[in-house]
Amino acid sequence: MSPRQAGDGGGSGARVGITALLLVVAAAGMLLLVRARPDPEAFDPRSGAGSGTRALVLLLERQGATVDVVRSAPEPGSDDRVLVLEDRLNDDQRADLLEFVIDGGVVVMADPESTLAFDEITTAPIIGSLPPGGTNDVDVQVNVALGECQVRALQHLRGVFVLSGLRFQLPVDGNVGCFGNESGAFVAAHQRGRGVIVQLGDNEMFTNSLLRYADNGPLATALLAPTDSSRVSILMGEDAAKSVADIGSGERTLSDLVRPGVWMALLQLALAFVVFAVARAIRPGRPVREPDQVPIAGSELVVATGNLMQRAQHAQRAGWLLRGNAYRELCRRMHLPATTSIPALDAAVAARTSLAPGHVAAVLEREVHDNDGLVRLSAHLQDIRDATLGPVKEPTSER
Repeated sequence: MSPRQAGDGGGSGARVGITALLLVVAAAGMLLLVRARPDPEAFDPRSGAGSGTRALVLLLERQGATVDVVRSAPEPGSDDRVLVLEDRLNDDQRADLLEFVIDGGVVVMADPESTLAFDEITTAPIIGSLPPGGTNDVDVQVNVALGECQVRALQHLRGVFVLSGLRFQLPVDGNVGCFGNESGAFVAAHQRGRGVIVQLGDNEMFTNSLLRYADNGPLATALLAPTDSSRVSILMGEDAAKSVADIGSGERTLSDLVRPGVWMALLQLALAFVVFAVARAIRPGRPVREPDQVPIAGSELVVATGNLMQRAQHAQRAGWLLRGNAYRELCRRMHLPATTSIPALDAAVAARTSLAPGHVAAVLEREVHDNDGLVRLSAHLQDIRDATLGPVKEPTSER
């Protein structure tokens, strides 16, 4: 290969390497952008964090309910039950939700600071602490006992656990409560039209970290999934973080958002790459075939070893080497193991070539003491090689 061609190949390889590196960096950047997700918010029904409510969704579905995360109230007259975990509703959502309740709907407002059910109401705080670790006794975990309860669907419960909550002093105009004492009721049911709003004194009890304590889970299922075919709509406020479904709910795709000029630029880049690849792939002239290296009979080490032996007058040792090499070569030629005896090798050579019996054995066992004897030994070994280089006859079996 010419020096010019070698230089061109090295430069091309460097360009290919840089291009591949840029492509890998671009792919990694796109992968990071695609996989980017916002941090989950508290009370998010899609979050498995301690402050999320994914466990509540799974619990309701386990009871046979169909759970949907929505951003608008169901249509009036629908048999859905609506859960609001955090009151971040805008005016339109609040108006639609009240219309749904008045027409006979059921809304569970878990946010104790919401004013959806009561505009002004007297409250009493509840402060609790985590129960002893490792205990499964519901009575030990309860820090808000059932107490006075006028809500029939909740009268089978024993109590719930909250870290911080409120009790409501109910007005006397037809409101009922549960988990009550002289301070008020933790659960307040307020009649609106033909429907009802159930106000809870705490929403953290429905999070993943607290749902397993006491009767927090049974309270949720009693209010939201009383039957196997219940439908639950978890209403998210307008200010809540958008989900993937919310972001991707439009009809326009990525191709609709890209301007035609951008597509033309990408097409030109693709065509330029094809032209560049074709231009670099064309090799001027025909391929030049370089001659293969010619194998040589011996190496510099063999020649140097022979010269040292000749200077040291080691004719006998040189004879040993010549006879040993010839012996191994004849064993390979006759397809015999390297441990074959000289008489057996002589018989095999005599049976397959024109050499007389005993000739090979005599040459292989001959001792050499001077240079003249070494020359004669080399000549006889060369005669044996010439005789065995021709076609080897297969031995005939005697009957």
